[in-house]
Amino acid sequence: MLSISSARKTLNLVPTIFKAGYASAVTKTSNGVKVSALDESSPTASVSLVINAGARFEPKGKAGIAHFVKNFGFKNNGHRSAFRITRETELVGGVLTSNLGRESVTFTAECLKEDVPYFVEVFGDLVAQTKFADHEFHSVATQVASEYHAVEATPEVAVIEAVHSAAFRNGLGNPIYAASYSDVTTDDLKQFAADHFVANKIALVATGVSEAELKSLADTAFAKVAAGSAAKVEASKYFGGDVRVPFNTQLGHVAVAFEGAAAGTPDFYTAQVLRSLLGGDRFVKWSTSGVSPLAAAASKIGNGAQITAFNFGYSDAGLFGVYAQAENNAIEQAAKAAVDSLKAAAKSVSAEDFKRALAQAKFESASRYESRVSATELLGAQALQGQKVTASESLAALEKVQAGDVSKLAAKLLSSKPTTVVVGKTSELPYGDALF
Repeated sequence: MLSISSARKTLNLVPTIFKAGYASAVTKTSNGVKVSALDESSPTASVSLVINAGARFEPKGKAGIAHFVKNFGFKNNGHRSAFRITRETELVGGVLTSNLGRESVTFTAECLKEDVPYFVEVFGDLVAQTKFADHEFHSVATQVASEYHAVEATPEVAVIEAVHSAAFRNGLGNPIYAASYSDVTTDDLKQFAADHFVANKIALVATGVSEAELKSLADTAFAKVAAGSAAKVEASKYFGGDVRVPFNTQLGHVAVAFEGAAAGTPDFYTAQVLRSLLGGDRFVKWSTSGVSPLAAAASKIGNGAQITAFNFGYSDAGLFGVYAQAENNAIEQAAKAAVDSLKAAAKSVSAEDFKRALAQAKFESASRYESRVSATELLGAQALQGQKVTASESLAALEKVQAGDVSKLAAKLLSSKPTTVVVGKTSELPYGDALF
């Protein structure tokens, strides 16, 4: 399920794709399925099917179709019924999940290591034989509507969606969640799958098994999948703008974003250090020192105020910004404090602050390889780009960032057209031009 908590966590993204100088080519099956694995000394494993079929790739007039595709995972196919898949998964103690992003849809199985072959076979069937049956459509549509209404009531998610919509309009600006008026049919789903469930748009990634073993399983399970062509999409274009979203909430929410950098570029690594520099978290519990500028500003405002920085990186674009939530009478102060912190960074960054920020950015990057869920996300994002990067290689990329680079990037961001999103009781909240 596309969870609200995971959507909130996207405010703290770290590098997922590393380009020239830090990546090696991934393994491929004969028909082009990309394969990447991170072997571990563990009796358990995870395996994920990652497809370049996220919201960005939805055809015009079919907004929300990727959300339906995500929820059609593990339904009836030509080999197994949905009931059989569920029952067999329960019998081996496995867990199945699906997740939708702006650039990919991911199906994941967590299981004992000896059961990986079974789930790779299930994924092969999902790609090649899902029926998208009419009689299943109603239950899928009900689940889609339930997820939409859940996030519709969550202002943090509304902010994320509105920021992307205003910044990019189409493509990366497409909503992840299918609205109640989405005009999607089973015929649409079948066509979307025919266009995107092809080998050159698929990556099979795993933790807990060797890459050689995973490739051998993929060679068999995906043998009948058409090679297809690599994902083609119109290049992202940043627009920016002002958006005000009425929302019945006790707190005001303001996000100010700027045109960022594509994941894997030098500017993206620099942006990660800048995000850590601005922060929003108290790094030493109960300490008045060791506090990031945004955390210090939020503490000064009090009454539950929260301010943080975010950095989204995609294959050809990015968004960097600050996000504040506070009581309505304090939200303008909180948002101004966030923008002022970015302005201060544009002027200069002290050696001590830079050292802390770099260390934290490196820690976050390395930590993603320690968590099975985040490691699988990393492998999937990298594999779709035809790359594989180790933890040490990702740290090497961050090591190249200098304090001067951080200040220059902050100044560059501030020189671009801002995207300002206000969510809440809009009559009581500030306009974007009042924050600068």
